Amino acid sequence: MIYTVTFNPSLDYIVTVNDFMTGVVNRTSREIIFPGGKGINVSMVLKNLGQESTALGFVAGFTGDEIARLLEEKGITTDF
Repeated sequence: MIYTVTFNPSLDYIVTVNDFMTGVVNRTSREIIFPGGKGINVSMVLKNLGQESTALGFVAGFTGDEIARLLEEKGITTDF
């Protein structure tokens, strides 16, 4: 079993803007949220390669709940 540790887990937020222009209000056409942090990223790559791992670290509040939920959704074992 491989264990990864993320001391600063995060939610990575990626937005898409069609026809971005300066000086005007730009609206997003798509938003994606990913769990992030070095150890979590390694656990996701390992999962994609078919290798099981457990993501360790510290989480709290809404952000922590969302990180744990997204990782569980991807089938990654956690122990925060």
